[in-house]
Amino acid sequence: MRVLCGPICALGFALSLGGQSELPEPGAQLAQIKRTIGANLASLPNYTCLETIERTQHKAARRPFQHIDTLHLEVAVVNNRELYSWPGANAFEDRDVGNMVGVGLISTGSFASTVSNVFVNNVSEIKWHGVEEIRDHRALRWDYTIPYDLSRWTMRIEERGGRVSESGSFWADAETLELLRLETVANEIPADLPVTNVKNTLDYARMRVGSRDLLLPQTAEVLLTRSNGAESRNRIEFSQCREFGAETRLTFDEHATVNSPASVNEFQMPAGLQFSIRMAHALDSKTAAVGDRLTATIDRPVAYQGGILVPKGAVLKGRIRRLERQAAPRPHCLIGLEFTDIEFGGRHARFVAEMSGIQPIAGLSLVLRTAKADTRGAGMAGGVTGPRVEIEKPVHIPGVASFFMEGLAFRLPEGMQITWRTTDLKQ
Repeated sequence: MRVLCGPICALGFALSLGGQSELPEPGAQLAQIKRTIGANLASLPNYTCLETIERTQHKAARRPFQHIDTLHLEVAVVNNRELYSWPGANAFEDRDVGNMVGVGLISTGSFASTVSNVFVNNVSEIKWHGVEEIRDHRALRWDYTIPYDLSRWTMRIEERGGRVSESGSFWADAETLELLRLETVANEIPADLPVTNVKNTLDYARMRVGSRDLLLPQTAEVLLTRSNGAESRNRIEFSQCREFGAETRLTFDEHATVNSPASVNEFQMPAGLQFSIRMAHALDSKTAAVGDRLTATIDRPVAYQGGILVPKGAVLKGRIRRLERQAAPRPHCLIGLEFTDIEFGGRHARFVAEMSGIQPIAGLSLVLRTAKADTRGAGMAGGVTGPRVEIEKPVHIPGVASFFMEGLAFRLPEGMQITWRTTDLKQ
C-alpha cells in the first residue's frame, strides 16, 4: 500500500519474502483461509475494479471531518503490482498513482498487496486470538505482525520517508472461513516524520464478476494522524468489478487479458439508455447481507437506433452493495444495490448505470433529513432559537443505487421498480 498526503506524502505496503513462524492453533482453519485467499489472489490479474475514494480531514479529533474531494480510479493487478488508470481510459499507466492524483492523501495496496503480504508472502507471524462478533457474523480472529526487517511498507511525507513495521488483526466467518475484515497499523514510524499513527481497515465480501464469484475488498478506510493532531481519512469503495475485455489494454502482462467464452455474444451497452427494472425477489433485513446476489428483470423493451436492443424480460444481475444500520441521528438503514451484468438470449453486456428513480415505498428516502434547534445571537435580548434542517446524502458510488430506510428493520417488496440511465465511465 502507498499513501500520498498533501502537499505530498506517501506510505507503502509492498511485497517481500521471508520465513514464517509456526502457526498456532486452530491451524487447520487458518490453512484453509490462506489457501482460499491465495487462489483468489491468483485470479486477480484477470479483473479490474472501480475505486471511489472519498477524502476528508479535520484539524483536531473532536472536530467533524470535512469533505475535501472524491476520486474515481480503476485498479488492476499486473505483475504483482497494482496499476491505476482514470475511468474509461484504454490502458493502465505504469507510473506512480501519486503523480496521477497530485496532492492529498492517496493510498494503494487495498486491492491486493496488503492481503497478499499477510497471507501469501510468508513474511507475517500469525497468532490465534479468539472468537468475536463482527458485522453480524460469529468470527474467528487472529493477530499478526510483520517485523521491520521483512517489511517493505514505506512512508513518505514531502521529501522525507522511511520504512515501518506493521501489525494488525483479521477476522474470518466462523462457518465459511471467508475473510471478513483485515486491519493493519504502522509501527516504528521514523521519528523525523510528523505522523503518529496510520491505520488501514479492509472489509471483504463476495462479488459476482463475469462468470465467477470472487472474494474482493468491498470497502477500505485509511486514517493518518499527524503529530499536531490533524487527521486525514480516505474511505474507499470498490464497485463495477469486471473481467478484462477487448476494450481494455494491458501492455505490461501478456496474460492479463481474458477473452469471453465463444458461446456468449458480448456487446457494449451505449450510454444514455433508460431502463425500467423490477426486483425479482423481496429483500428482508432479517436475512439480507452485503454480498447477497440480486436479480431483476427488464419490464419494458429498450430501444436504440430504431430497433429493440434489450427485450422485455432480460435478466439483470448484481449484489447487495451496502447495508448499514445506524441509530443516530435517528434509527435508519443505508442500502446500496449494484447491478453489473445484463443477459438475454445468449447475449451479455456489462451494465454501467446510475439510478434515476425508485418506486415510492413507506420509509424510503434518498436523503436523511434531521431537524435541529439553532440558536442565533440577538444582542442584549439573548439568543433566538429556530429550526434548522440538516441533510445527509449517501456517498456516491458509481453504479450503486443508494437510499435510506427508516428504522433498523425493513422489507423491500418483490417487484419493486427502479429506473436507471446507462452511463460511460469516462463521464
